[in-house]
Amino acid sequence: MIKKKIKYLRIVTIIVTFCLGINHHAFAKENGDIKSILILNSYHQGFVWTQEATQGIMDKFREKGDNVSFFIEYMDWKNYQSHDNLDYLYDYYKYKYHNKKIDVIVTTDDIALQFALNNRENIFSDAPIVFCGVNSEGVRSITEGFHRVTGVVEVIDPIKTLKIASKINPSIHTVYLLNDNSESGISTGNILIEKIEKFNPDMNVITWNDLSFDEIKHQAQALDENSIIIIGTYFSDGNNNVLDIAYATKEISNFSNVPVYSLYDFGLNNGIIGGSLLSGRLQGEYAADMANRILEGEDPDKIRVMTPDSTRVVFDYNQLIRFDIDSQLLPKDYEIINKPFSFYETYKVLVLSVVFAFIILISFVSILLFYLRKIQRMKKNLSENHEELTQLYEELTASDDEMRHQYEALLKANEKIKENEEKLAYLAYYDSRTGLPNKLSLYETANNIFTSEEKKAALLFLDIDNFKYVNDTLGHVFGDKLIVKISERLTSLLWKDCTFYRLSGDEFIIILQHIENEKQAEEYASYLLNNFMNEFDSLNSNLHISMSIGISIYPDHGNDLENLLKYADIAMYQAKKAGKKNYVTFNDIMHEDLVERISIEKYLEKALEHNEFELHYQPQLDIRTETITGFEALLRWNSPDLGAVSPIKFIKVAEETHFINQLGEWVLNKACGFLKRVREKGYSNLTVSVNISILQLLNTNFQDIVKESLQSHQLEPKCLELEITESILMESFDFIASRLQELRDINVGIALDDFGKGYSSLNYLKQLPITTMKIDKIFIDHIAEDSEDDFVGHIISIGKNMGMNVIAEGVEVQNQFNYLKKHNCDKIQGFLFCHPIPEADIFRLLEENQ
Repeated sequence: MIKKKIKYLRIVTIIVTFCLGINHHAFAKENGDIKSILILNSYHQGFVWTQEATQGIMDKFREKGDNVSFFIEYMDWKNYQSHDNLDYLYDYYKYKYHNKKIDVIVTTDDIALQFALNNRENIFSDAPIVFCGVNSEGVRSITEGFHRVTGVVEVIDPIKTLKIASKINPSIHTVYLLNDNSESGISTGNILIEKIEKFNPDMNVITWNDLSFDEIKHQAQALDENSIIIIGTYFSDGNNNVLDIAYATKEISNFSNVPVYSLYDFGLNNGIIGGSLLSGRLQGEYAADMANRILEGEDPDKIRVMTPDSTRVVFDYNQLIRFDIDSQLLPKDYEIINKPFSFYETYKVLVLSVVFAFIILISFVSILLFYLRKIQRMKKNLSENHEELTQLYEELTASDDEMRHQYEALLKANEKIKENEEKLAYLAYYDSRTGLPNKLSLYETANNIFTSEEKKAALLFLDIDNFKYVNDTLGHVFGDKLIVKISERLTSLLWKDCTFYRLSGDEFIIILQHIENEKQAEEYASYLLNNFMNEFDSLNSNLHISMSIGISIYPDHGNDLENLLKYADIAMYQAKKAGKKNYVTFNDIMHEDLVERISIEKYLEKALEHNEFELHYQPQLDIRTETITGFEALLRWNSPDLGAVSPIKFIKVAEETHFINQLGEWVLNKACGFLKRVREKGYSNLTVSVNISILQLLNTNFQDIVKESLQSHQLEPKCLELEITESILMESFDFIASRLQELRDINVGIALDDFGKGYSSLNYLKQLPITTMKIDKIFIDHIAEDSEDDFVGHIISIGKNMGMNVIAEGVEVQNQFNYLKKHNCDKIQGFLFCHPIPEADIFRLLEENQ
């Protein structure tokens, strides 16, 4: 049964790969002579070392500006260590790359190197290989007997870390090593034991490879202060249970009574104290340099294997504090992370300048006082001995008065300096708009709040819903006033153990201390939502403002402010996604959604200038004549980095970043250009429909954009139909209705997409200039062969009675077509007739339809 599933999985993967390969091949052709680089990773995409090494390789090539195309593959060996997996990967890669020219292969870690060497002749164009992330023992055993292979040795050397640890605690006598029982884990462990024994023969080395994860945590809790733990490649315990390295490292550190060191920098922020850490990014950069030499013509057999120093000396401030370690014991030129803000260190020059100014001021005042006394003595002597010098005495008295005025001026200047210092301190720690403590104040006080793991606390991340729309429509001055009113209302809703901060813009933080469980935090979030949503009528604009809340719990979700903020932000985003006006408490699943969204946002804006978008067109068929009457333009994104991205995912991100305005204008122009070319071929009665977003309608010059696009392609407005969804109507009905009427006045068609999927009332629809109603696919799917349910028929009747054309979406089988024809539906759209297809296939379809 398992083999059968693997077989089916191979077939599906080959088909998908074939489709993606065609797109990628076409893209490469358009860009001329491209050097193809295959990056073959042993492990999965989410593994930090793999990500860092891959990014290091790609960044190094992009710095040089060469015309390079990357193919990135993940063997996922940590999760699937079997020959079946290797057989599957062989079939998969052979089908994917047998027609592709690979110029150089870069591998990360042992299994990828071994797989590439064994199979490059059959499936990877017999390309030369550059490896990284492989230790010296792995290099000797894997590359023996092979040619045209070179690379960067992962130098595993714990000596520098041991020297640092011994300086911190000279009485260390036992080192506990933690690796898994994979190939790289065993070889890493052997190297560590050999080097530690050579460094100090009296050092006691104990390995934990065969222990379960629970046994390791129990033992770590019982270690004495003269021991340390060093974690290497640990991805599964002695019972072969697969573990997430970040989770495992953090758990062991939390249980351990002694410092935990690591070989790799991905252990940072996961509980390790630091040390001399191997960097995957540096390994990748060195490997990229060697691969580039091969691409420039050097013989790989003449490029010597490198053993560079790929380490960075880094320490975690929180762990240094935890084990009370003096920073003077650390080596020079070390990095430190998570160190809290220090006013003196940040503004050291300013503080010293002020002190220096005070010293000068005091010195000057002292000199003035000295001369005043001297002048008074001179006046006394002159008065007693020389009456003729009265005039000179009067002049000296005048000088005395002038100096007194200068002295008083100096005293006033000193008072102003003190006042300015107080203002600077206030501005540093408080928000100037609302008077609330700011982000800097939050970081300063968090160390006192998140201290005892026995007492729970909740961090609530508050974000005002649709605040950008308020700024866009009512102006930033109004938005600033509204923020002040919002902060006042939230202040009035604070409980006894709450502290309140303005983070930035429309984002606020509330920390609720001394709670017993997560439920109490959620009760407070519900209280905030229920009491916040009254009208803000004091601003002469009856606004109903809502907010979304994300919750993280200390210490369940983290022991430091950075992690708690991050997790609460993720939860808040999920609350927005779930419909706003809601709260969500963080869980681990949310993190994956955020990573995907960030990745899409990263590549989205560059996709337009790199021509990664394409329009496909789905025909709309007249149900009576069975002829094509028009097309719906559908946006597709084939990213070289992310692959084919679903419109459901990237359109949402485009709207949140306001990139949808630029992207929507591109779609409109492309669709109009397509229709012009169709009409030039003699098909004069066809139309094209384009989906639009709420943000496009809010754009003040959207009507001008539509008119300019029609004029530039010499099209009549009736040829274009703009599709809106019911959810758009609910955003701002009055405003949207007026905008739609302006477009309808110039004869542009308006289609209501996915009818029945939302919650619009028929009364609203009567008030709108809708020309076409599109019945959502969920209703079409429920049309049965012999069903007596005429629900869809009633929808068709409603649309036609309101004077609209009715189009059924998602028609896939003949009995659906028959039903719709029977009930006088005007048009259909769906796989029964045609899938969405690129422009190149449209004219063939039109000829066949004629």
